[in-house]
Amino acid sequence: MTWIPYQESYPNLEQALRDGATIRISRSEKGLRIVRVEDENKNLISYGEHPLLCGAIAHAEYDFGCSYEEQYSGEHSRHEHHTEGVPPKAHDVFDQYVFNHGPLTIFYVQRWDKFTCMRAHPETFMEDQIIWGSGINLMQAMCECFINLHVEDKKFFMNRMSIQKKD
Repeated sequence: MTWIPYQESYPNLEQALRDGATIRISRSEKGLRIVRVEDENKNLISYGEHPLLCGAIAHAEYDFGCSYEEQYSGEHSRHEHHTEGVPPKAHDVFDQYVFNHGPLTIFYVQRWDKFTCMRAHPETFMEDQIIWGSGINLMQAMCECFINLHVEDKKFFMNRMSIQKKD
């Protein structure tokens, strides 16, 4: 399973968030990581699924606006269709959180000019009204969220992020 490095910025996803979309990150019963980008009416506008979170986010970004069929089914699909996930890589604290603890919701708050990341309730997938992280881009919001959720020791987490950026 190839690990896809996280990007500092996801232009398509970030623009969708600025336009009012919401990103919902979750894990299927079989461990597949799922990234759903929905407009204000909960219509699906982008989608990614992959055994690892980094791949699901990359698919949602790179295939922005493509149908599920274009991405995962048929002879000419863009990606291999996986049916289950794998355990997260040791260095990927984002994936570890989603794999072990469940869904997150990311959205954009215009008055603050910030992307925000919240933990979502696993059964209802409704926000628990606590903003766990915010930032000037999607990754910064996710980083702050995971640090505040105490997924890993802050020093270890920041060290891993700096190593990841150098790759």
